[in-house]
Amino acid sequence: MVETEEEEERVVSEIVEGLEEFPDFDSNTKLAEVYYNGGEPPHLFRIRNDVTLSGLKDQLDQINRQLNYRDTRRVVGVEYRCPLSDSAGSLRLNRMKLTNDDDMITTFSVFGQHNTKGLIELDASLVRYVEQILKSLIRPRNYKEIRALLEGPEEEVSLDYL
Repeated sequence: MVETEEEEERVVSEIVEGLEEFPDFDSNTKLAEVYYNGGEPPHLFRIRNDVTLSGLKDQLDQINRQLNYRDTRRVVGVEYRCPLSDSAGSLRLNRMKLTNDDDMITTFSVFGQHNTKGLIELDASLVRYVEQILKSLIRPRNYKEIRALLEGPEEEVSLDYL
């Protein structure tokens, strides 16, 4: 458990430096963490510097499916936790909704100005599509189907074809 901001920076630095020792390390990527629907803990992954917004959403969908293979929700929105410093020099995070590819460029630009060894922090909003919701609902029954169920097994009634 990370207790202080300094300790968190040290841990992140060690992670980033450790990744750079791998032969498959791609210098055109940044380390990022994503919070799905504001949940904890965040999940670490590498993000390409030239990723499009739709590419990022696809990557986040894939990560979510790997973490929760039964989860049918999809990423519909992504926010960047943009670091801002006030006049006193305090750093706070402001959420910037990513709506297009230009926002992705801005994200990497802002990140590069404020942070060279830290993480890009993202929030991903997951929703379930209507088709998936309909599949999970209990199908309503009509009077004939209910009556057949209540009367018992005297005559066999298939509910699939009614």
